[in-house]
Amino acid sequence: MCRAKPSDVIAAASVHNRLALTFTSSPKPGAVRILRKRTRTLYRKNAHYGGAAVRWKILINLFDIALLHSPYGNGARTVTHAASGGRRVSAYWAMTDTSSGGGWHDEPPPHNPVPSPLLSPLPALPPPLPRAASAWSNYLRVVGAGCRIALLGRPSLPGLRLEPGLFWVLMATSLLLNCGWSWLAVEAPKQFDLWGLESQAFFFLPLLLASTVLARLSSRPELLWRFAIMMVAAGLLSDTVADLVYQHVLPRLERHKSFWDWAYYAAMQCWTLAIVWRLLSLLGVLRSGARRGLAALAVTALFAVLSWCIPDTDIWEKDYSAEYQQQERVPKLVAEEVFSRQDELLSRALANIAPTRPGRPSLYFVAYAPDGEQDVFRKEALYGTRLFAERFGTAQRSLTLVNSRGTVGELPLASALNLDRGLRAIGRKMNPQQDILFLYLTSHGSRDAELVTKLPGLSFTPFNAPRLAQILKDSGIRWKVIVVSACYSGSFINSLKDDHTLVITAARADRTSFGCSDDAEFTYFGRAYLEQALNQTTSFTDAFGIARTLVDRWETRDQEVHSEPQIAKGALIGAQLEQWRATLPPDTPPGLALKSPAAARPDPPDYVNQR
Repeated sequence: MCRAKPSDVIAAASVHNRLALTFTSSPKPGAVRILRKRTRTLYRKNAHYGGAAVRWKILINLFDIALLHSPYGNGARTVTHAASGGRRVSAYWAMTDTSSGGGWHDEPPPHNPVPSPLLSPLPALPPPLPRAASAWSNYLRVVGAGCRIALLGRPSLPGLRLEPGLFWVLMATSLLLNCGWSWLAVEAPKQFDLWGLESQAFFFLPLLLASTVLARLSSRPELLWRFAIMMVAAGLLSDTVADLVYQHVLPRLERHKSFWDWAYYAAMQCWTLAIVWRLLSLLGVLRSGARRGLAALAVTALFAVLSWCIPDTDIWEKDYSAEYQQQERVPKLVAEEVFSRQDELLSRALANIAPTRPGRPSLYFVAYAPDGEQDVFRKEALYGTRLFAERFGTAQRSLTLVNSRGTVGELPLASALNLDRGLRAIGRKMNPQQDILFLYLTSHGSRDAELVTKLPGLSFTPFNAPRLAQILKDSGIRWKVIVVSACYSGSFINSLKDDHTLVITAARADRTSFGCSDDAEFTYFGRAYLEQALNQTTSFTDAFGIARTLVDRWETRDQEVHSEPQIAKGALIGAQLEQWRATLPPDTPPGLALKSPAAARPDPPDYVNQR
């Protein structure tokens, strides 16, 4: 009988392991039959190992381990290992559960079987090691654990592989998520801002710094990446919620905006503190509760200071390159030529203004549109001039100041200097005891009571409510109706109101108004007050009520925060306005709006905010 070679023994052990694992892991009652079938297959396939002794060694080793240590090992009656002499074993036939007298291959039993003592059960094999989770599975588990930490849960962390490479993968995920939210928040056309991506990535450096400090304080180097990775994973949820609130909730809380901004900032920092505290507890950092609390406060304070000091730049922003190229194709204004013609244009416009009518109050109309970047303000100012000329008899008592490339050679510029000179000249022609000035201003506005004064290629001095009040005071005009159509125009009221003045604004001091667009004919308030209301009544206060109702209806339709137009009526101006209205003919003709197709469309289309 041939001796087994080392290679044969290795082959036998390989077959043994394959079959033993297959058998011991099977929970089915027919496992013995499966074992027998697979053993036959292996027996035939490994016949080339050479010699009957090797084949018997394969089978006996298989049964020693696989059968005795399986749930079905009770059927084994005698198993011996013939390693020394390679003797045939009667257990081969003893273990079969068939009625046949032969073995599994119908071999005749040995003539002189050697009795073999029963082997005592061997100790149970250790369970096979669990398969290591794939990188993708580990990534998903880490993200899920981070989301649970962000919700202040207690996920299990020991089974996670928190390696340095995972930190950079999660960092890329966070940047991609921020990039997606930024892309959705910006209107087309869009452009990518590399500086925005860099500013977002910068916030990961302080996180690594904080992780390094915590690892050194705890004398646990592995905390460097564990803390950093789980903080980034938790930030995937917390940053997403913060972005959604900032983009979709805060813009609707215009009332007490500064309070809500601070409340949002404080809530985010408290959430960050809770996340850091929970993560430090799960990682077992700084076993002392007091030291752990101080560490959480220090990390949160670091993030709070950085988020306050470093500007939050969007990764995607609106692309204005097409507009800039279009502006570059337009011939540039020569500032010296434009300003040198202002004396001539203003003098010509003032020369056509008629003096006061003795014994009869007269209305003087001045339109002021200082923003030359959008054409809607020019259209609104020119419409107001024509409307008052036809409906209220101001054809010879009107002055229009507009910043627009289309009218720069025809009309005086809307500058503070021209308005000052124009109102002084009109004041000298008015009777201060009876005549009334109607001043209509339309532009973009700001919270600090300032109107935007722009015209590409030219520069102007700021124009705000205190300066307007001073100009009106210097003009000597007593009776005034002032309408300001702009965002935050309610901030003008305190500077302009007095007993002889009616002040009307398109919005509250802390609210925006709507409707400015180059393809629009009016802003929302301009359409409501000029085109709609003043064509129904000659009362400026009644017209305000009509306009406010229309604006509220349009803003409700568009689901916008209501601008809430304001009015401040002086104690004496009402009686003076009634005296002037009494001089109007009883059959005052309708204005331009009711004669135009626009009158058939009382509801304007949706436009962007008038900012």
